[in-house]
Amino acid sequence: MAKYIDLRCDFGFKFCMQDETVMKSFLNAILEDETERITSVKFENVEMPRVTKGQRGVSFDLLCTTERGETILIEMQNSSQKFFKTRAMFYVHNLMRKQIVRGDKWEKMEKDIARIFGIFILGEGDKNLTKAITRTSVFDRDELTEFWDRNHNFFLSLPKFTFNKENLTSKNIWLHFLKNLGSMDRISPSVYERADEGLLKLLEKANVAALSEEEYDLYEASMKALEDEIDMEEHGYKRGVEDGIELGIEKGIPQGSHLHAIEVAQKMLQHNKPIEEIILFSGLSKEEIEAL
Repeated sequence: MAKYIDLRCDFGFKFCMQDETVMKSFLNAILEDETERITSVKFENVEMPRVTKGQRGVSFDLLCTTERGETILIEMQNSSQKFFKTRAMFYVHNLMRKQIVRGDKWEKMEKDIARIFGIFILGEGDKNLTKAITRTSVFDRDELTEFWDRNHNFFLSLPKFTFNKENLTSKNIWLHFLKNLGSMDRISPSVYERADEGLLKLLEKANVAALSEEEYDLYEASMKALEDEIDMEEHGYKRGVEDGIELGIEKGIPQGSHLHAIEVAQKMLQHNKPIEEIILFSGLSKEEIEAL
């Protein structure tokens, strides 16, 4: 069986989703009850974060047009970050701010701003999210009616999603792929009958065998970052790494270099290398290595 890219890692998500056909398929599946069918997608901005403590994820700013000619803006993130709700609102409001700055002054505006949709994919989920998809908007808390219709947000908690082959909607198929593409043995064969052009294009792009040598190296590095993060969370190593980073910063070591040194040390520890050898190759002190 062919090996496919895991969409949970930064490189995999950016590489596969930065394609208009693939992105249109995804957006139309997630937003099928919210807006008319999207016919075009323009990637206004794509960002991958700098390698810093506690920050991982990819963000897209998308300018979309529906079949009726409506323009909508979409802020989309594949992310695992602290205070993700606050960060999500920050990014949505920042997109709104940029839209107003580029437009006319308030008194000259003839129509309201374009609708903004926020889509936030949470690979690790959150204990406060009990559903696979949590939808939010601005409501009148007393009347329980929508107060403002310019912004709707969607939080996709992949761990909460359970695939049901009796419910083969486009939305469920896409969530199934997002959660399991890196482990194709978990993908139900029943979904292929319903795969549209975008999903077929996704499978084409996500085939690891089709990557160039450079792309494969980037994918492997991105997967290692994801696996290290999961491993540290599961085994309680995260505090030790953070302590090591903080100690390096206190000593004046540039954070990027220190992170690389920690990664080297972690690899060598996994292979049970002597601590003297780890000190030599990583440049870390014995105390920093023991903290890992």
